Amino acid sequence: MEHRNREAPNPGRAPQEPGPSSIPTNQECNLGGTLGGLECNMERALQGPSTDVGIPPPGPEPEPPPVVVPLVPPLPSDVGLPGKLPLTRTDKKYPVMKQRGFYSEILSPGSLDQLGNVCRGPCVNQNFLHQADLSEFTPKVETFKVPDDFEECIEQQSIGSTTKLLTQTDFPPQAYEPKVQVPFQVLPGQCPRKIEIERRKRQYLSLDIEQLLANEGIDSNELMPRHPDPQNPQTIEQGHDPLFPIYLPLKVFDNEEFDCHTPQEWINMGLEPRSNTRKPVPGKALLPTDDFLGHEDPKSLELVYKWCEVGVLDYDEETKLYLVHKTDQRGLVRDEMGKPIVNGGVTSRGRPPLLICQYWVPRIQLLFCAEDPHVFTQRVVQANALRKNTEALLLYNLYVDCMPTEGERLINEQSLNKIKQWAMSTPRMRKGSVVLEHLSNLTREVSLDYERSMNKINFDQIVSSKPDTFSYVTLPEKEEETVPEQGLVSVPKYPFREQKEDFTFVSLLTRSEVITALSKVRAECNKVTAMSLFHSNLSKYSRLEEFEQIQSQTVSQVQMFLKDSWVSTLKVAMRSSLRDMSKGWYNLYETNWEVYLISKLRKLMELIKYMLQDTLRFLVQDSLTSFSQFISDACCSVLDCTDDMVWGEDLINSPYRPRKNPLFIVDLVLDSSGVHYSTALEQFETSLLNLFDKGILATHSVPQLEKMVMEDIFISGDPLLESVGLHEPLVEELRSTITNALHKAMIPLQAYAKEYRKYLELNNNDISVFLKAYQTQCPSANEVREVVKTHLKEKEILDNSLPSSIIIGPFYINVDNVKQSLSKKRKALATSMLDILAKNLHKEVDSICEEFRAISRKIYEKPNSIEELAELREWMKGIPEKQVGLEERIIKVMSDYEVMDEFFYNLSTEDFNDKWAASNWPSKILGQLEMVRQQHIEEEEKFHKIQVMDQNNFQEKLEGLQLVVAGFSIHVEIARAHEIANEVRRVKKQLKDCQQLAMLYNNRERIFGLPVTNYDKLSRMVKDFQPYLDLWTTASDWLRWSESWINDPLIAIDAEQLEKNVVESFKTMHKCVKQFKDIQACQDVALDIRARIEEFKPYIPLIQGLRNPGMRNRHWDILSNEININVRPKANLTFSRCLEMNLQDHIESISKVAEVAGKEYAIEQALEKMEKEWSTILFNVLPYKETDTYILKSPDEASQLLDDHIVMTQSMSFSPYKKPFEQRINSWESKLKLTQEVLEEWLNCQRAWLYLEPIFSSEDITRQLPVESKRYQTMERIWRKIMKNVYENHEVINVCADQRLLDSLRDCNKLLDLVQKGLSEYLETKRSAFPRFYFLSDDELLEILSQTKDPTAVQPHLRKCFENIARLLFQEDLEITHMYSAEGEEVKLTFSIYPTSNVEDWLREVEQSMKASVRNFIERAILAYPTMPRTQWVLNWPGQVTIAGCQTYWTMEVAQALEVNNLSTDLFPKLSEQLSDLVALVRGKLSRMQRAVLSALIVIEVHAKDVVKKLIEEHVVSVNDFEWISQLRYYWTNNDLYIRAVNAEFIYGYEYLGNSGRLVITPLTDRCYLTLTGALHLKFGGAPAGPAGTGKTETTKDLGKALAIQTVVFNCSDQLDFMAMGKFFKGLASAGAWACFDEFNRIDIEVLSVVAQQITTIQKAQQQRVSHPPPLPSALSPGVPMPQVESQVIRPA
Repeated sequence: MEHRNREAPNPGRAPQEPGPSSIPTNQECNLGGTLGGLECNMERALQGPSTDVGIPPPGPEPEPPPVVVPLVPPLPSDVGLPGKLPLTRTDKKYPVMKQRGFYSEILSPGSLDQLGNVCRGPCVNQNFLHQADLSEFTPKVETFKVPDDFEECIEQQSIGSTTKLLTQTDFPPQAYEPKVQVPFQVLPGQCPRKIEIERRKRQYLSLDIEQLLANEGIDSNELMPRHPDPQNPQTIEQGHDPLFPIYLPLKVFDNEEFDCHTPQEWINMGLEPRSNTRKPVPGKALLPTDDFLGHEDPKSLELVYKWCEVGVLDYDEETKLYLVHKTDQRGLVRDEMGKPIVNGGVTSRGRPPLLICQYWVPRIQLLFCAEDPHVFTQRVVQANALRKNTEALLLYNLYVDCMPTEGERLINEQSLNKIKQWAMSTPRMRKGSVVLEHLSNLTREVSLDYERSMNKINFDQIVSSKPDTFSYVTLPEKEEETVPEQGLVSVPKYPFREQKEDFTFVSLLTRSEVITALSKVRAECNKVTAMSLFHSNLSKYSRLEEFEQIQSQTVSQVQMFLKDSWVSTLKVAMRSSLRDMSKGWYNLYETNWEVYLISKLRKLMELIKYMLQDTLRFLVQDSLTSFSQFISDACCSVLDCTDDMVWGEDLINSPYRPRKNPLFIVDLVLDSSGVHYSTALEQFETSLLNLFDKGILATHSVPQLEKMVMEDIFISGDPLLESVGLHEPLVEELRSTITNALHKAMIPLQAYAKEYRKYLELNNNDISVFLKAYQTQCPSANEVREVVKTHLKEKEILDNSLPSSIIIGPFYINVDNVKQSLSKKRKALATSMLDILAKNLHKEVDSICEEFRAISRKIYEKPNSIEELAELREWMKGIPEKQVGLEERIIKVMSDYEVMDEFFYNLSTEDFNDKWAASNWPSKILGQLEMVRQQHIEEEEKFHKIQVMDQNNFQEKLEGLQLVVAGFSIHVEIARAHEIANEVRRVKKQLKDCQQLAMLYNNRERIFGLPVTNYDKLSRMVKDFQPYLDLWTTASDWLRWSESWINDPLIAIDAEQLEKNVVESFKTMHKCVKQFKDIQACQDVALDIRARIEEFKPYIPLIQGLRNPGMRNRHWDILSNEININVRPKANLTFSRCLEMNLQDHIESISKVAEVAGKEYAIEQALEKMEKEWSTILFNVLPYKETDTYILKSPDEASQLLDDHIVMTQSMSFSPYKKPFEQRINSWESKLKLTQEVLEEWLNCQRAWLYLEPIFSSEDITRQLPVESKRYQTMERIWRKIMKNVYENHEVINVCADQRLLDSLRDCNKLLDLVQKGLSEYLETKRSAFPRFYFLSDDELLEILSQTKDPTAVQPHLRKCFENIARLLFQEDLEITHMYSAEGEEVKLTFSIYPTSNVEDWLREVEQSMKASVRNFIERAILAYPTMPRTQWVLNWPGQVTIAGCQTYWTMEVAQALEVNNLSTDLFPKLSEQLSDLVALVRGKLSRMQRAVLSALIVIEVHAKDVVKKLIEEHVVSVNDFEWISQLRYYWTNNDLYIRAVNAEFIYGYEYLGNSGRLVITPLTDRCYLTLTGALHLKFGGAPAGPAGTGKTETTKDLGKALAIQTVVFNCSDQLDFMAMGKFFKGLASAGAWACFDEFNRIDIEVLSVVAQQITTIQKAQQQRVSHPPPLPSALSPGVPMPQVESQVIRPA
């Protein structure tokens, strides 16, 4: 907010004109003089314009008048130039403060009665006010009708004179505002400031400086000095005025006191509020009309100088010249490009050369629009007059100097001697030759001066006596000094007494007490002005918190001083100075407010108040300026940083040093959130601006002195002194300076931090993450050595490339923590790798030692038998071989340990001991072997003795067993069958033991090397014993079984096992009968048992029938009815009871019923088995990502089981025994079929949901497909409910056997079908909008469309949409400015794109920008080709542009050479030289991208040279020869690049190809190009034929590159249908791309017929120039083994 006391508000004085006219006369007070003059002026202002107030009689203290209007007096510092601040130091430069005018006047108490109706507002009819917004009084749009001749009326409308800018202008409005001495607040009836400014502005603009000068008798054209005319020299006789041409520049005689602004203030008038851009300042300058001659010879006689309208651009302080720019016809200041010139035309590269319409002119030749032309006229008149006088004086002195000095007018010798005597009599003057020499020189000088003076006297007398003759001579004016007649000076009559009385009445400085009080106040004010609200001389940097504390402390201290000490001191000074004054003007004890208001004390207090306020303002402004300068000094080096700056690789040295010391210290921090600083950078701006505002607010609470001094008068409230507002222009400017400085300081700070991003991975990841792979892989020592060396090298690089601290602008950045952390991390990584190696080596050493220990333990094992001894000996034979392997391992471990020693790794004590223990093991084992071998010899002798004894005992045992076996032939009692069977089993065990012992003894005999004993007797004994074993064990078993079957309950009998036992027993007894044919007794026993078995056999069917597991009550009922016997399976029913019931007589009936029961039982068992199997079949339900729902893992097991059970159930339904289970079978079959249908629908639904879920989880897709989105959401609600149920119940058969579930899934699938159909239609619309989307799959396109808020998501798919755009460069605001090829080539787009619209729209803009950019580059490259060396030119452009440009100039050069017939003599050597230059260039130091450009270019250049060589060999002499026109020729015509081949012509496609390579062009390639271009011209396809791998596809692609057309390679398969091919053709036709169909013959023959029709249709459309559908390019290529064919069709021109 502007304060009202910004400029001197002097309401009692009329506005004054600036410049010389504002100098006060002797009837006014001197405004710029002493304090007394100030008080005089103030008192006059306080009286106001009223003449009714009488002047009291003179006296020391005149009584106060009855009524005085109290007004605000001016500030002492405001007297003089407006805007100048009080107590201004000479080294402070304050920004110019914008003046603010007020139309409102201040009304003082009691003045309203005198004003009458001045303050009345307009008369308003209150009754109509509330009706204004009613509908009947509201105007309708239809009521305003535009007349038919509206435009004519507008054109004929006459606009009166106004200063409002109605047209475009390059000048700021404030640059027209003149400087006025008018207060911001004026008394009623006086002209307001803004109106005065507007009046003067119009007045100044209406005046013509040329006319004003003419009125003064000055021709503007004659103000400038000219060269003398050698042909027509001026002579005295001609009588010109001036006599001779002026030759002195006018600027030498300029009086700068006429200027009302300093040069910097004039220039700053071009600054608009809150803007750093400086526009030109309007004015008029005396300039030549011919700009070319004006710059070449400004003093030419042919030049005409006139006052031209100009824009003032800049000022040079050294030369004191202004840079002006002539305005154009529209009054604008524009450069050669038609752009406005700002900031004096200075750019970041410096000041450009002067334009033809720009001049450096002195101030005397420049009239600003904001200055008074009258004053400027007087300035020019005065300078011109002074120049005339100067030239006349120079001419006069020339006349005098040219008069002869020789003659009689010599100084008297006597006088000369007296002069010498007086000069030599000077006290203390040294005498000598030097003095005499000086005296001689002075003598000659005195004589010369005397002679000239005498000539001057004579000359003056002659000229004065003959004025007519010497009218061209101007004598210098003489000031005659008259001697007064008396000793007094006559003084004119002056009313001293009246003036003294007036002065005494209005002045405050009539009492010494008042002067003393003011002096004390000024002294205290001076103390405050020497203070500062901020500590701006910090010698050491600090944390932001500490900085805030220091500054806040300073502000608080100053605030406390102002509020307490300062005010108290001032109060004491005032009261002590005025307390002794009597009542009257300065009564401190006045109690009447009205009396106090008209007293001088009131005026004094007001004056002091403004002095205090002025002091506070100066304190604040000076402190803020110092604080701003303090910050700016620290940030001075970063003010030129651009927003996109990159720090670079040097992280140690900073080019951004402050002028003094940095202010803040911050720590660089690397953590998981990224690279940042310990103090958020945003806090610095917030904190400093808070301190800035706090300093201002600190002066807003200083109380006024009036209430404290006038203790006896009640003054309500606590009036405060006014100070600088928070939002004054100066404050805003300084705040903006600080903000801008801090913003700029953040740029290099952030750029520096970005350089540390490469260390984030190292800093944030644990060591275990880096070493994870090595921990699992067990790296070799060499690998560890390399890794450790790498880490140590990286550590060294870190230590050398990272500083401990760095200063960037106002910031001292502590990087030491980051440096140490990264360095330690690298060291730790190296150490950890060695730890891993040490751990692995220790494992290896442990493994080696353990193997040696195992060998040692095995060696010392005591054998318990000769087998163990033999085994141990055999094992010991392999120890040397094992030891060799272990020793090799030890050697390797020791060499690996050398890697540890290489890096001075400290092994643990355990590792160290194990390492050397391992190396000692081989010798230790050798000693153990020798010792153990001796022990084994002793053991072998002992075991041999034991063997002999054991074999003797064994022989005795065999003889005893032989007798036992022979004794079994006498056992014939069947009653003892069980006892004999037990004995037989015991003997069997003994025989088996003997067999094992025999084998053992034979093995030992072989070990001892003894003959092997024959134990065949034992084998015969076993063979003889076997019949006895079979006989008695079977007899015993049968007797036990038969008794159990007869007497045990029937339900305990297992019929199947019974039948098996009977059959096996019968077989055994039948065999025994045959074996005992020689032993009758035993044979009889066998016959008896066999007979019993045969007797039991007929009862087996009966038992099986009664014990059938399928027998149910219904079967027992049927059986009972058939045999008329009540048969029921009871617990006490035995087989003997059944025999008693004669059931054996009904075996056939029982078997029949049992068979039916068995069949039915099988069906029942199968059903139960199926149900049991399904109870274990569960759904595998898995959570799906983060969707809070689930999916089914593919139920393959359930599907397979379902198919098997359905087949099994269907076979059961055809069984004749199904009747008891018919309903159950049908129900089970329905359940299985329902489950199958549910699973099928379920899996289909899940498959579709998994496809659509990520699509519709995107807000963009949901927003663009609202109908499909609602359908999908409906389906998903059902799906989630189903999946929740299955998650709670996993059993497949229970979940799926639900008709409602099947209906729900079918509904879901119907909804999904509709959604997919809508999605396909949506994708089709997107593809139609951007046809290159046809080359993307649905999934890829949906991935792009689902991330429309992130335009960068399209980056991975650009290669499929464009020939070679791999990625785009997105700026921070997502502006797309560059494109990059797959090879990394960067190309700037001609016009940038903002991806704000749909992705298909801005991608279409990218396509347009790509083609425009390539075309623009080609055009510029072709224009630049002749202007620079070719070796330099080829490196300045993208690869595609370079090739196109070279081909264009090659075509032109060949055509020109053919015209003049110098192919062989001129062009071919030139091409050879160019190719040699390229080869030499490619051998030099080039970047990877430049080398790629040259590689492709050399391929093309070699072919170009070969073509020219062939033309020479074929003697081609005309540009129309076929050998020449059959080549691809490039022509730049009609602002486009055209390619011609024979009679075909194609426009260049401008598709960006990147920096890709080119195929070597062979004669076959040329023929292919010729054939294909001919086919393309006729709107047909091409079909290059040949074996596989001969380059047909690549040749087609290279032709596409030659024409810069996108070429899509498409691999065909038998899965393609005509719909997919039609879709692809549609994309090709819409995008205008070429296609190359490989393996075309793999497509099914049925599909091929439709495809052929599609291609035919498109070709016909091309031939007929039909625009819908668009033209289609394609290429076809069948696969192996059929001959390959390729075809290519292109769009028409």
